[in-house]
Amino acid sequence: MLAAFNRFQLLSALRQGPYGVAGLNERIERGLVQAGLIRLSGAWYAGRPVIVTRNDRALELFNGDIGILMPNDAGELRVWFDQGGAPRPVLPSRMPEHETVYAMTVHKSQGSEFDRVLLLLPPEDAPVLTRELFYTGITRARGHFELYARSTLLQRVIGRRTERASGLAARLWDRA
Repeated sequence: MLAAFNRFQLLSALRQGPYGVAGLNERIERGLVQAGLIRLSGAWYAGRPVIVTRNDRALELFNGDIGILMPNDAGELRVWFDQGGAPRPVLPSRMPEHETVYAMTVHKSQGSEFDRVLLLLPPEDAPVLTRELFYTGITRARGHFELYARSTLLQRVIGRRTERASGLAARLWDRA
């Protein structure tokens, strides 16, 4: 199940809104329920993919680790993680901070690779849509990359570079 999940990932540039991961995850979950592929029974249900959002050294779970809720041999739900090629179960009640991950942001996908990636860009422009974000999305795909975007928006995205405005250079210059 974990290997199958890592074959495809839907990526979005945004966290919120209908084209952000929050809205996409909600709609995907609802569609899976309507298709009879999952059965919701509260927050913890079989088939729910989750991504860890806060490190837990005691559990050896780290930001970006992905697990899937599935029953163990006794029928009890566990979150299964691939750790070193072997599945490892974690009690749902022991999980560090996490969120559902049918779709994830391009930012969260950094450091991961998937066989197939679909990058969904919103219909309207946003400052976060940059050439670097687009490049990161493309490079998450090992083999096949698909893009869902308006061509006029894509031209703007490719032409926009990330602008850093931390003020660090000015502070360093003032101290010199």
